[in-house]
Amino acid sequence: MKLTPVIILCATVLCLSSVAMAGSLDVGARYGRPLEQDGNSLEVAARWFPIPIVSLGASLGYANLRYDKGWYYKKADTMPLGGYINAHLPFLPLIKPYAGVGVLYYSVNDISSPNRLDQGREHSGTMTVQGGTDISLPLPKLSLNLEVRRLINDRQTMFLGGVWFRF
Repeated sequence: MKLTPVIILCATVLCLSSVAMAGSLDVGARYGRPLEQDGNSLEVAARWFPIPIVSLGASLGYANLRYDKGWYYKKADTMPLGGYINAHLPFLPLIKPYAGVGVLYYSVNDISSPNRLDQGREHSGTMTVQGGTDISLPLPKLSLNLEVRRLINDRQTMFLGGVWFRF
């Protein structure tokens, strides 16, 4: 018996259950920097909690990266679009850690490089593994978010920080 249809059926029933209807929605903004390259990233994101310990998220961002190619530098502007699934630990009242996996798809819009072979438009994607924490703030429905994201195919690590507003 194939396991995929069973998992899809269980996920569908879980998302349509009465527990899922009580889920919450978060909207936020984050700023980040890659560890391996010079540059920065800004993204707006949303996540939905069908149940309190699982979130499904999406993000749209803008990144400005600068690559050291040895004898020259390459600058690239990208627009990453991401989708994530995270598991949250709800046991701590003020600090809620999470971990998950995701996918990033991005198009490189503007490349400036002295090497003619490095110019042009590119499209690429990568799997991600991320972990982070949400820290509740004294203001109602507002939390601080810190996240570390590993872009597997790109061999990069990003550090992100921002705020979430819960509806």
